[in-house]
Amino acid sequence: MLSSIVLRGAARCNAANLVKSVRLTPLKAYSTIVANTQRQALAKPLALTKSLVPIAKREISVSAPRMASASSNHTGLWTIERIVSAGLLAVIPAAFIAPSQIMDALLAVSVVIHTHWGVEAMVVDYLRPAVVGNILPKVAHIALIIISVASLGGLFYYIKNDVGLANGIKRFWSIKGKESA
Repeated sequence: MLSSIVLRGAARCNAANLVKSVRLTPLKAYSTIVANTQRQALAKPLALTKSLVPIAKREISVSAPRMASASSNHTGLWTIERIVSAGLLAVIPAAFIAPSQIMDALLAVSVVIHTHWGVEAMVVDYLRPAVVGNILPKVAHIALIIISVASLGGLFYYIKNDVGLANGIKRFWSIKGKESA
């Protein structure tokens, strides 16, 4: 009995009535949007790409925001960071094997810049403005710059006016504590 009612109802409906029905309106709306988009794409090739640009742009930065801006390529900075990191493997032993002011200065610059980039990556990653506000990341970044410049200045002062960085570390390692008897 149910099937006969459905068949009679289907026989009375034609294609024009189906298009006008409420159930097919979303499909009609979708096909209209697709047809309009295709017409715009054929008329203006860049119209489709402009409409597909994401609304919210997510920026990811892991190091040196000024050097790695949104418009530049990050691979250059990444390459410099890796060269400095790999260079430390040669600079550290060389500074202890042949201590001089030049080797000490190279060691000081390499260590301070390597540490600065590492801490800066932590500041950028963990002190995001969306999480902690706009002020704290700026204060942390300024404090990091001040600490890095002060560290480098202090190391240069120690290299110039004292025994040098490598010799100072050697002397520190040679200190023996009181043996407990």
